[in-house]
Amino acid sequence: MSAAADQPLTFIQGGGVVDPVRGAVDPGAGLLVEAGRIIAVGTAGNVRPAGAVTVDVGDAVLVPGFVDAHTHVTIRPGEGDQHQQLQAAPAWQAVRGVANLRRMLGSGVTTARIMTEEHDIDFEFRAAIERGEVAGPRLRVAGRGLSPPGRHGSGPAGVSGPADLRAAVRRIADKGADHIKIFTTGGVSSTGTALTDSNYSGEEISAVVAEAAAAGLTVAAHAHGGAGVDLAVANGVRSIEHGALLTEQNVRAIADSGAWLVLTTTILFHPAGIEAGDAREPAILAKVRAARAAMERTAELVRAAGIRVALGTDSMHGLFGHELQWLVEHGWSPAEALTAATLHGAMVAGTGDAGAFVPGRRADVVALGRDPLDDITAVFDVRAVFSAGHQVVDARGYCRPRPVTADPD
Repeated sequence: MSAAADQPLTFIQGGGVVDPVRGAVDPGAGLLVEAGRIIAVGTAGNVRPAGAVTVDVGDAVLVPGFVDAHTHVTIRPGEGDQHQQLQAAPAWQAVRGVANLRRMLGSGVTTARIMTEEHDIDFEFRAAIERGEVAGPRLRVAGRGLSPPGRHGSGPAGVSGPADLRAAVRRIADKGADHIKIFTTGGVSSTGTALTDSNYSGEEISAVVAEAAAAGLTVAAHAHGGAGVDLAVANGVRSIEHGALLTEQNVRAIADSGAWLVLTTTILFHPAGIEAGDAREPAILAKVRAARAAMERTAELVRAAGIRVALGTDSMHGLFGHELQWLVEHGWSPAEALTAATLHGAMVAGTGDAGAFVPGRRADVVALGRDPLDDITAVFDVRAVFSAGHQVVDARGYCRPRPVTADPD
């Protein structure tokens, strides 16, 4: 019998359970958990057996753990020069990474999709969290992203050409990556790169997608707009990351392909984001302003097209709630925003065992002081966080590693 199976049967009790997909709260309901997984949802009188341990979070309502579908472990945008941060010494990155992961967890993020790191540091942190050595969300990792030499995201080792890209995908897959990251356009936080030109040809993107598929992996494309978006979805990329400058044609292409869109608004709109770190770079600040204006215009296009949306902070650690707030301010309902932050995020991350309160899924739970269906700002009022059934954040905001015995995997 595994250590996880030795956990006591636990009933997590609060003021009710929120179902984002139904857009409803079940008053008085809680979660019955065994070996880190949900086995029943209902009131104590209906589903809690004699002898079960009860964890009572008072009148806080329970929502599925949030999934930050696009972030990094080591970057802090407000400090500027994100590319240089990625190239810093591993020891420096590790110290910062521990604090960043704690901030994620404290904001209710129980799963995080990491979208580029150097030094294999995301693989190391994934293992450290699983061993119970570091407090943080469960990580889904990509290793080093793929970008041509000298382009946004390329770091010290850009790669281009179908053969070299295939070889790079194999190296990353062999390390145990959960997905592949490719940069098909330039980025906001770099100079000398365009947000709408394509970094790669259709042949190159197709080679990446095919090699990833051979390893059982999907491909996510950093892409803001223009040809970089169209070529990505035309050649099988599963998700467009950011999409700040989407045109009507881009939106149609994404919708027709069935690809996901992972929005990352906080890094652009929050005062502690890129603007704080790179305000002295006129070219970068101009991109920030252009991206903000474009996103205001295209939000309605994305909604009207029915594109499936997930949410990512892009390293705005601890500020995940702002992603939901932005969605609601731009026409999504609170229930739709919560679904994007939970179920959709889990689907994009390839974690079919998270994102919803369904028997058999991980007991990843956020206890909120108020009902977010009534007021989405309730997502900032985190009273407790549970990872695989174990409380890892308390009402004071204290975070602790998930015990190894709580890991249902």
